[in-house]
Amino acid sequence: MRILICNKFFFLNGGTDRYFFELMEELDRQRHSAIPFSVRHGISKNSPYLKYFLAPPGAADQTHFDHLKLTRANWFRLLDRSIYSWEARRCLDRLIRAEGPIDIGYLLNIYNYMSPSIIDTFRRHHIPVVLRLGDYHLQCASYLFLRDGKPCTLCLRGAYYHGIQYRCVKQSFLVSAIRVAAMYLHRWLGLHDQVAAIVVPCEFMKAMLIAGGFPATKIHRIASPVPTHCRQLSSELAHKEEYFLYFGRITPEKGLDTLIEAFQQIAASTKVNLVVLGRDYDGERERLTRLIQPRYQDRIRFLGFIEGEELDRWIGKALFTVAPSRWYDNAPLSVYESFAHGTPVLASRMGGIPEQISDGETGKLFTAGSVVELAAALQWMLADRKRLEVMGQRGRTAVLEQHDWLGHTGKLLNLFEDIIRRYRRSGA
Repeated sequence: MRILICNKFFFLNGGTDRYFFELMEELDRQRHSAIPFSVRHGISKNSPYLKYFLAPPGAADQTHFDHLKLTRANWFRLLDRSIYSWEARRCLDRLIRAEGPIDIGYLLNIYNYMSPSIIDTFRRHHIPVVLRLGDYHLQCASYLFLRDGKPCTLCLRGAYYHGIQYRCVKQSFLVSAIRVAAMYLHRWLGLHDQVAAIVVPCEFMKAMLIAGGFPATKIHRIASPVPTHCRQLSSELAHKEEYFLYFGRITPEKGLDTLIEAFQQIAASTKVNLVVLGRDYDGERERLTRLIQPRYQDRIRFLGFIEGEELDRWIGKALFTVAPSRWYDNAPLSVYESFAHGTPVLASRMGGIPEQISDGETGKLFTAGSVVELAAALQWMLADRKRLEVMGQRGRTAVLEQHDWLGHTGKLLNLFEDIIRRYRRSGA
């Protein structure tokens, strides 16, 4: 099977990008052809397909909106990518003509730096498309269903104008208006109606899409696989050290303020410290450090973005990890990574997270945003080290048995084959 996989980053920026690269490797291993289409940044990995990739909206080293120098030319290019990009269509068209025939397109994170306009290019070449979602960008201007730090579903059924009313994107009227206009245009053009199937990582996200009017028959829950390197870890658990860990994006929706405040409530009764790993966005780290009381400044450590074997060591040696999200988190990969290291997880009862964690068996759940409940949950986790070890072992066994790449690609390829067969039968 020849599969064209589209993702706006061709470097490791987050879980979606790791999935992108590992999926291509797994498909190649199974003797399928995985062809990438992406944006050509300065730190992009090398590929024979780079010549077909889109130029970035700004300079090659400006990988994120926060880094973008907003010159007039960059503004117009960003508008083009956010709304409907003919440039993206032309680049993809060149790739398909050069590398065809293509059996199916698989779209990952394509919004803003790439554009859903490429769906029209696939249609023009009579290639069916499957879209994989990791957030709520089809239904919410901010992607998060979050407003003023609390869940919000005003736009769930298509009333996107609320995104302008509450300045949901970057707290900017202009940026919110552009995003909302793009959502209405995409709906008017029927771009997402052309998608043959939508893949989601959890039942919660599937339910949200159905509640928003998307046909249930189009939505397929295929759980994310544990990253390849996690399966190669030693079966012997690492020696645990005196800290618990948050790793991931440092952004408001991740609920780190709740975690810091809860930790400070129990810090006097324990010698265990809190370690935070991850890339800072929009100055969130500075806001969080202002919450730390002077007496606990050396007990809460922000160590920045760490990856690879060093990250593995931090996860493996942690007593447990914490995922305190206040948004409807889909099914964060950090939970599966923690389990693979034999590390239990304390997490908020939000989105798809309760589908990942068996409360009291592989981790502990608490009500999002509740400092009191999280503080009590921290004390519960710290009260019994043997219980932590048993929970970690259970999590590792479950994730390695149920979330392997072979099982994931098997379900994905079965879906692709069914879609291709129906597509050809219909003469589309």
